[in-house]
Amino acid sequence: MINNQRGAIFTFTAVLIPLIMVFTGIVIDFGNLYLHHSRLQNAADSAALAGGYAFVASDDETYNHPNANEAAGSYIDKNHPDADSLDYLYQSRESASKLIYFRVTLKEKVPLYFLRYFPYLGDYVDISAIGCSRFRRNDQNATGSGSSLFNNLFTVGGSFYSINAIQNYDNFNIYQTKNNCSTYDGDMVFTNQNGYNSAADKIYLKSGAFGADGNSSITVNQAKEQGYVNTMKYDSSIDITSYYNTTIKSLMSLDSTYKITDQNMQNLNSDTLNNLSQQGVNVIYSSLPNFNISLSDAIVGSSNDPLYIICDNINNFNTSANMLNGRPIVFVYTGYGNMWLNCNGGTFTGNIYAPYGSVSVNDNRYDFYGSIVVGQNLNLQSQGYYSQKNYTGPTDDTGNTEVLLVDYKQISWE
Repeated sequence: MINNQRGAIFTFTAVLIPLIMVFTGIVIDFGNLYLHHSRLQNAADSAALAGGYAFVASDDETYNHPNANEAAGSYIDKNHPDADSLDYLYQSRESASKLIYFRVTLKEKVPLYFLRYFPYLGDYVDISAIGCSRFRRNDQNATGSGSSLFNNLFTVGGSFYSINAIQNYDNFNIYQTKNNCSTYDGDMVFTNQNGYNSAADKIYLKSGAFGADGNSSITVNQAKEQGYVNTMKYDSSIDITSYYNTTIKSLMSLDSTYKITDQNMQNLNSDTLNNLSQQGVNVIYSSLPNFNISLSDAIVGSSNDPLYIICDNINNFNTSANMLNGRPIVFVYTGYGNMWLNCNGGTFTGNIYAPYGSVSVNDNRYDFYGSIVVGQNLNLQSQGYYSQKNYTGPTDDTGNTEVLLVDYKQISWE
């Protein structure tokens, strides 16, 4: 009986071993194909992003894209030389929003080790991967490049209040002077109907009302007649949190981002920011519970190269600097509370972004060039002169914040 069982086991083993070898061979070949395809897809995605970044940074006014092709090809040559066939294609879609798509197709021959012995398969299998990026042209216009969310002067998800919008709210025939009220150059948009209704019936003057030198006087009625009154707008389609989800989260996790965890650095001043800027830092992220910024001088660097400062908590942001000749700041407050921007003279250049919180500005006769986007309330507590500018453009080789990977299958390429 035992001898019969031993014979059955040997027979079963003899039959099973070839099956195990076949199964193992299939697993090895398919595993190898999956690994190669994953690497190829990552290379295609990265090359599409690299091409998008180069396209955005180009000054070419046409839709030619040699810089994009060169950047994508250079990345592939260095990081995935096994790719033996490249195809670049860009195409403009949704022309009203000036979106551009850059597509990269990669192909590679992957050798077969076991499956090559199956009929009709051959020694190699051709695999392919497609990466596609979407972006906007960097036209360096008045609103700048980058996310369209910052193309408004103010974008408010809650309520808006300006204590010194004008003098004498009850008499529109009294002459206004720039020394006694704030000015607003740029669209002021609400995503909340109640916030819009509350602010829409108030008067907000443009800087042109006071002449080129700012010394002219004008009544509110005259300003209305001459088109110097800024009109509030309502747009419920704007998603204030989208920029945080698509861009800021990515910036926070980049290896190149300077992450502050040391309590000794919870108070940033101009000297520290200048040192970091000169070291090539473009993004700073703080998760500290008590975080403060004090800016007395401009940040060394190009006015076209913003410094991103992202924080989960902020006590105060104090500034008296004239930032016109330095790097602008894209300041992001990720919390749900209220942050204070305390301004005392000088000029601020940058964008303030609080997708879930509120912003209060102690604007003591301060020139503000930028944009403020808040998920809740915006309160201007004193007097400031506001002009819209979008600084959310390229930072470094991480690319323009508007460059995103998209699914090429969702785009019509005819």
